Amino acid sequence: MNQFIDILNRIRQAADLTWLTPSQQKAREAILERLKFLDEVNLWGYPGTGKTFLGWVLQKERIADYVSEPKAIQPAFTLRAIVVDNAGWKRNEVRDILHRARHFGYHQSILITTEPVQEQMATVELILTPEDKEWVAVNLRRIRVIPYRDAPETLWDLISPIDLRL
Repeated sequence: MNQFIDILNRIRQAADLTWLTPSQQKAREAILERLKFLDEVNLWGYPGTGKTFLGWVLQKERIADYVSEPKAIQPAFTLRAIVVDNAGWKRNEVRDILHRARHFGYHQSILITTEPVQEQMATVELILTPEDKEWVAVNLRRIRVIPYRDAPETLWDLISPIDLRL
């Protein structure tokens, strides 16, 4: 487990625009375009598509604060936007998260979910492609991480010896 945590920490430290896969780059552009006019965006996709990594990059770019779960939302630091990972997608969960974010001073929210939200909100779907998987494998080798599988189904398959899909 310690080796897995070490890999995740190394990936998070390396997170920047150059690491984004082609699909993540398109999703980032779509999110930023929607945030020009809207206060809420839903980034969704199946587990292992790279949503969390994209959230980390948005934080590193100082576009938004990042929290790993809705309960971790705290008063806004200096940024006006927040990325909330592992957000619920059901209407009442979404409304609670958005209310909490506004209460703590955030003007814009990006909710990361595994299903599209059941709420009137702009959505951006992140879909993993074979090119994305290869891109990530190359990036992992740059930080001396040998991918666990040659034919991964998800990005988790590249960094974990066990199946982490829900």
